[in-house]
Amino acid sequence: MASKIAAVTGATGFVGTHLIRELVAQGYMVKALTRRPQPESVNIEWISGDLENIPALGRLIEKTDVVFHLAGLIKARTAEDFSRINSQSVTTLMDILAKSSAKPHLVLLSSLSARERDLSHYAESKRKGEENLIAHGADLPWTILRPPGIYGPKDRETLKIFKAISARIAPLPGGPENRTSWIYAPDLARAMIAVSNNQKCFGKILDVDDGTKNGYSIKEMYDTASDILDISPIQFVLPKAILKTFAHVNVLFSTIFAYTPMVTPEKVNELCYPDWICHGPHVMKMTNWKPETDLKQGFKKTLKWYKENNLI
Repeated sequence: MASKIAAVTGATGFVGTHLIRELVAQGYMVKALTRRPQPESVNIEWISGDLENIPALGRLIEKTDVVFHLAGLIKARTAEDFSRINSQSVTTLMDILAKSSAKPHLVLLSSLSARERDLSHYAESKRKGEENLIAHGADLPWTILRPPGIYGPKDRETLKIFKAISARIAPLPGGPENRTSWIYAPDLARAMIAVSNNQKCFGKILDVDDGTKNGYSIKEMYDTASDILDISPIQFVLPKAILKTFAHVNVLFSTIFAYTPMVTPEKVNELCYPDWICHGPHVMKMTNWKPETDLKQGFKKTLKWYKENNLI
């Protein structure tokens, strides 16, 4: 029996590295888009190009059973940059698929933030990407996944939480009772594969998290990390107004010193939003997939990776 062929954009990113590893482990042949040369890997064909390289995208999707579109920006200088990568790339990919003989299942990794499009340019770009897929996907099977906070080995954002606690501080943006769902990256990778070519998931927008009802409060999240590190940090609320002031200064400095800011006024809107809990239609209701890792287990595994790589 021939192996299934999966195409992946964003394959060299945080989630992408976990996905291609799991795909290979499950017997898939993987075609992966990359902007930089990659070492040869068993059952992985690297396609040189980016999301605006039409010939490369054509080679990527040729003869595939499923396309996982993961590539995206979580920080950018302008709304146009967010739109170009998070929204317009979906239209480009759909146009190529429409002209191709290949009719794979397209799985788009969106974000729970797409539910609240008015909060930020990022959230708007992810929602617009979903809408572009729906508008252009009438003749193709597709599924949209909306994960909440994603963490795990190789993640540099969660590292900031552990570094803050190591410095014996635990800043709580917005308030200690703001809540969010989480998912461990290897679990998310397995969820994406469970969704692929599953007809029950065609034409659906699905939430995916670790299955913890009502998610976790910001305080619970910090308490979990603190217990693992065996450190008792000073917890304090960072009011939205103070965060906004810092964010405006950060944006000003980014213009002067030519870097891409992570903390912007719009990112503060996201950080301080009180409800990032998954409560839409869920992958668990549509597939046999079950999350294997709760926040405490996942934080322990993630911290181990940080320590092994001398990051903490």
